[in-house]
Amino acid sequence: MARPVVLAYDVGTSGVKAVVVDAAGRVLGSRVRGYGLSTPRPDEVEQDIDAMATQLGAASREVIAAVGLDPGDVAAVGLTAQMFSVVALGSDGRPIRPMLSWLDQRSAAEAARIRATSGPDGGYATFDAVLTAKDVVPRIAWLEAHEPETARRTAWYVDCKEAVAARLTGQVAIDPAGASAFRLQDPRSGGWDAARCRSAGVPVDRLPPIVAATDVIGRLTPDAATLTGLPVGTPVACGTGDVAASQIGAGAVGPGDIHLSLGTAVYFGILAATQVADPGQRLGPLRHIAPPGWLLWLEIATGGAALSWLDRQIAGLGGPAERDHAAIDRAVEAVADEMDGLQFVPWLTGERVPLFDDAARAAFVGLGLHHGQAHLIRAVMEGVASQIAWAYEYGLAYGITPGTIRAVGGGTIGGLWTRLIADALDRPLEIVAEPQDAGARGAAACALVAAGLAGDVRSAVPPTIERVVEPDPTGSRRASARLATFRRLYPALRAATERGDTGGSAAAPAVSADVRPPAEVLT
Repeated sequence: MARPVVLAYDVGTSGVKAVVVDAAGRVLGSRVRGYGLSTPRPDEVEQDIDAMATQLGAASREVIAAVGLDPGDVAAVGLTAQMFSVVALGSDGRPIRPMLSWLDQRSAAEAARIRATSGPDGGYATFDAVLTAKDVVPRIAWLEAHEPETARRTAWYVDCKEAVAARLTGQVAIDPAGASAFRLQDPRSGGWDAARCRSAGVPVDRLPPIVAATDVIGRLTPDAATLTGLPVGTPVACGTGDVAASQIGAGAVGPGDIHLSLGTAVYFGILAATQVADPGQRLGPLRHIAPPGWLLWLEIATGGAALSWLDRQIAGLGGPAERDHAAIDRAVEAVADEMDGLQFVPWLTGERVPLFDDAARAAFVGLGLHHGQAHLIRAVMEGVASQIAWAYEYGLAYGITPGTIRAVGGGTIGGLWTRLIADALDRPLEIVAEPQDAGARGAAACALVAAGLAGDVRSAVPPTIERVVEPDPTGSRRASARLATFRRLYPALRAATERGDTGGSAAAPAVSADVRPPAEVLT
């Protein structure tokens, strides 16, 4: 090969990114192709794997052309994708039905049943997590109960990345981090735990083999080669889900190192040297793809999606690619002293950490006649920042000594939101250059190791730090005061929802009525 490179794909919620990375870990070029979500009914969110693969192929051919790459120079393909979705694959490795997205909440009743039958701890001891409608197992249970014909034809239950890998290679396998998201692994052996599967009602023979993220799981089929513009037989590394991939791509690779992903959802990944236990008995860590071996994942369900929601309804900010971030920042900065207690709680799709409540819902509180567009945008930014700070506090209770916080994702592009988050955390944020490439770089690291071009995923794609956002003492004091009020809003709004006072579906909150957050968030 004239210059060996790898090609990595990051299959996200709203689009797929294809990047070319050389043996030194440098990104030579990238292209993005978008796709949508299907919402057949309330609380149902689906995506078409074949449509996603079509856009993956288009992005692949475009980046090959943009870089001027000889496809024969591609030593391996790497993959990462959104996590906590479910795809039912047939014996041919093709999807039987659309993917149940991580945003889908139709399995709330199945999650409640699993919690109720798993003991007084709601299943924490059994699954290392208290399962909600945002988890994999209840989605599988929903398919088994409501679509028996789909279940009968299913050979494999997999997540998004595994479905895309099967589309490219015809082979089915999953990495340790992806498998741990199912909450069905044996904590000692790392293999599937038959007892956990029986407790969950998940057929263990329909779960994919677990292999290393850097293993070659197969090679591009003739159909996939035509799709991607790469040679037939190009090796495909197993890769890993977006949480672990972004941890690698952010360069947060030592014990205690943290990466904060500011995307559609927001989440922390915090590396731990051991399998840490949750004092609140709600959430255990995921396995990581490299030492130190464990990754505490703390998700805020609605992050950038809250700003996109506001944009669709009233703000008219333009799509993420064409937004004038500097103008938005100026407008929002100008109203900093005019908020007069206006707050937004961002629970548009329920909330994970620290509420673990599928039925929590969003609200603006404290609106006045003088509040306009800029006030609403700032309230959304501050509300997500408050939720991030609350989740971070929950993570600190695990006893991990926190290290550097590296921030990645589209939410780092503007300057004001990252400063509000730094103020809320009272911690500096190191903003990674090309922040939206972090997941793809992590997938590329797996491919580089699989191709023999690198020896360790942790050092295969060294990041560049673009800037450091320091917290402002005055801003941190204001953020702390907002968070104190923010905490009190949850029990008040939840009580109103349970009474049906919000005018919404009276049945919706009852589905998750037994999903109660730790006692401290109610006080």
